Amino acid sequence: MSQALEAKVEPETVLEWIKRIGSDSSSTVPLLQAVQSEYGYLPRAAMDLIVKNSDITGRQVYGVATFYSQFRLKPVGRHIIKICHGTACHVSGADRLNTSLRHLLNIDDEEQDTAENGSYTIEQVACIGCCSQAPVMVISDEVSGNLTGANAQRALKKHAKKSEEVVANL
Repeated sequence: MSQALEAKVEPETVLEWIKRIGSDSSSTVPLLQAVQSEYGYLPRAAMDLIVKNSDITGRQVYGVATFYSQFRLKPVGRHIIKICHGTACHVSGADRLNTSLRHLLNIDDEEQDTAENGSYTIEQVACIGCCSQAPVMVISDEVSGNLTGANAQRALKKHAKKSEEVVANL
């Protein structure tokens, strides 16, 4: 993960949330939601500040952060690509879309889901609700269906051009 994608956490902001939202364990979810709303994910520094300045333990913070799928522990890109992996999309080639887009974005590490330049994050989702157009992906709010790896790449290139983003393997 590029250090450039890491958020700069302002301690005063986190302390203000603790003061406003609360410092007991029942405040864990709302505090983490505030952090993620601000930074797009849960930076370690923000979680450490919550633990140091509240009655919430590290185990509680990490347990909540990893239990709920709404929370992310890594930075996200400026644009999210959601690739449907529901049954219809899976059997129609969702894995090929994933492989093709990861190649285009130069994301080689299996543990990584965001392009090094912070432009795009690839997410696998359970269902987008467009089964008749399988396989399907959504870039930001644009739905594309009946995709192959090649036309998924074309859709991403089109989005990148429109959004003035740099894609690694163009």
